[in-house]
Amino acid sequence: MSDNSYFRVRLSQVPEELEDIITTHSFDCGASGVTEALVFTQPDLTYDPRITTVANHDLDVFFPENPSQDFFDGLQEYDRNIKWSIFEEENKDWLEEWKKGFKPFKLVGDFWVIPSWLTPPPECKHAIYIDPGMAFGTGTHATTQMMAFFIHKLAEKYKANLADWAMLDVGTGTAILAMLAQMSGMGLVAGIEIDPEARRVARENVKLNKLEQIDIPDSLLEEVRGPYDVVVANIIDGVLINIKKDLMRVLKPGGHMLLTGILEERDNHFFENFLENSGLTVVRRLEKDEWVGYWVQSSAQ
Repeated sequence: MSDNSYFRVRLSQVPEELEDIITTHSFDCGASGVTEALVFTQPDLTYDPRITTVANHDLDVFFPENPSQDFFDGLQEYDRNIKWSIFEEENKDWLEEWKKGFKPFKLVGDFWVIPSWLTPPPECKHAIYIDPGMAFGTGTHATTQMMAFFIHKLAEKYKANLADWAMLDVGTGTAILAMLAQMSGMGLVAGIEIDPEARRVARENVKLNKLEQIDIPDSLLEEVRGPYDVVVANIIDGVLINIKKDLMRVLKPGGHMLLTGILEERDNHFFENFLENSGLTVVRRLEKDEWVGYWVQSSAQ
C-alpha cells in the first residue's frame, strides 16, 4: 500500500441491531471511520430528506491500511450473512481536485465567473471573482443561470431606472447574483442568508470584487423592512411557498420579483400556491434542465 491510499470495506446485510457492535468492532480493529449508506426519500415540498427504515444496512468502514483477518473473523462471528467488498482508494485533497474542474465561464452578457485563483481569459469584459468555499452558487447551476439571465434582462430593460433601485437577494449564497446586479448598475444591493458560513463567504467575495457597498447583514428575512424595487430568491420551491408572505411584504408596489429553484414537476403546485391570486403578473417564464424560473411584477397599487 502507498502512503497515498486507504482501504474502504463496504459491508452489506448488516442487521440494524448489530450496527453499534460492528462499529465498535471496526474501531477496535484499527478503522479510522465508519459511515452508513442511508436509504432516504424526499417527498416533502421543502425537500427535507426522510430516512427509510430498512432491516439490513450497508456500512463503509475506512482503514489506513489493509484490515487484519481478525476484523473479518469477528464479522462472521456476529453474523454469517454479512458480506463485504474491499476497495483500495487514492487519498485526495478533494478541494484541490474540485478546483481543477472549476474553470472561468461566461455567465451572461459580458459577465464571466472567474475562480479567484485564476486569471480571466482575454474575451472576458467583466469578471466576477468567486471563491465558493462551502456556499452554494458557483454560477454553474441551472437555477443560478436562469436568475443571471433575468437580472441581465431586467438591467437592460430598466437601464434608466436602475441606479435609483434597491434589490434584495434572499439566500445569497456566494453573493454571485448580488454582485452581478451591482455590476449591472443596480443602485443598492443587499444579500441575506441564513447560513453563517455562506454569509462569511459572501462577504469575502464582495470584498474580493471591491464591491463592499453590497450589504450582507446578519438579518433574517422576517427582520428585513424593505421595501425593495427588486426581490430575488433562488431557493427550492417548497421554501419559496413558505416564505411567500415575507417576500411579498418586502416588495414595492410595481416591483419585480425573480424566482428560481422551482422543480418542473412541481411547477403547477408552485403556480397555484404562490402566483395564483397573488396580484403578481408573470413577465417571463424560463425552463432549464428540470428547473423553472419566473420573473413577475406586482401591481402598482
